Amino acid sequence: MRVDKSFLKWVGGKGRLIPQLLPHLPSGKRLIEPFVGAGNVFINTNYDSYVLADKNRDLINVYHWLRDDLAGLINTAQSLFDSDINFYEVRCRFNCNITQPFTLDRAAEFIYLNRHCFNGICRYNQKGEFNVPYGKYKKVYFPKTELIAFSNKLISRPTTLIAADFRAAIETADAGDVIYCDPPYISGTKNDIFTGYTPHKFNYPVTKLLRDLLVHAVRRGATAIVSNSNNIIVRGIFSDFEIYEIDAPRSVAANGNRQPAKEIIGVLTPDML
Repeated sequence: MRVDKSFLKWVGGKGRLIPQLLPHLPSGKRLIEPFVGAGNVFINTNYDSYVLADKNRDLINVYHWLRDDLAGLINTAQSLFDSDINFYEVRCRFNCNITQPFTLDRAAEFIYLNRHCFNGICRYNQKGEFNVPYGKYKKVYFPKTELIAFSNKLISRPTTLIAADFRAAIETADAGDVIYCDPPYISGTKNDIFTGYTPHKFNYPVTKLLRDLLVHAVRRGATAIVSNSNNIIVRGIFSDFEIYEIDAPRSVAANGNRQPAKEIIGVLTPDML
């Protein structure tokens, strides 16, 4: 099947898992993504409307400009890609404007940093500063075609954009909605804390809260689908879900091991409760 690509590099992005994931996404009028990330599911589905949410306000800012001023965003970002500007100068400028998070310049800088930084990792320190180093690529691709396609999708379907954590998006769910969650993964211990990419913790209690909110949404008539790592802790949290195992390619691995990782897709429908 043909899979459309996001304009962003994204660790944990679902671009390469679309063929395995789509069969588990039922039909419905609206898709809600509380962890939209690079938007690979959004651009490869055909719901009547969408709610795209993410706690990363820089990401949602880019989506706003893609929807509202595509030409301005492309021109501003293209000028950065075509210039001889130093990566660390752009990163410094980006981090100096944290108090002005919703500007066109910041959206363009986010795209520049994403395509030029090491492995496309999006990571912030405790101060909220982007701290990924330069990727040292011979040539960096400017994703103009992908930006245009993403913008066209945002314009063609009623889409609500939310810069907030998962709770805000899930609370909007009602009967007939489909919720797809791709949260930060946790490993096989209750003390595990995911701290890789944001200054906020995503751990066992937060994942349990996510599960509880999804169950409440399903009781309201929504359908919930969740991706996560395949281990006994995750399976315990999502024990009411129907679990499917998949092999997921790794794009980044700290120990150099890029063998496929075992993941799960959990599905919960109203008739299962």
